[in-house]
Amino acid sequence: MAIIKNITLDSGVIVNYHRVVSVNNITNVTSIIEVASYTSKAKREEEKQAIENAESMNVFIHTQYLNIPYDPQLNVNSAYAYLKTTEEYSGGEDDLDI
Repeated sequence: MAIIKNITLDSGVIVNYHRVVSVNNITNVTSIIEVASYTSKAKREEEKQAIENAESMNVFIHTQYLNIPYDPQLNVNSAYAYLKTTEEYSGGEDDLDI
């Protein structure tokens, strides 16, 4: 799963393919969602192939960590649901091809 939405970074780079890389809970303190953003779905596919084949790659990946209120039930699906409630990712299209 991923969210497709054009977002312009402060550097001017436009990323449009966003996936949850990890979720982490610090018990009773905070929950953390790690999001990787790519310039395109094709670049995400290139990354996957390079990893599978232990090859080098030329893929721009912007990583962001979001600290959110502690949620002991947080998982990848609920992380996507949360992201879609934020201004940055709201209105994004779901990509279920993952």
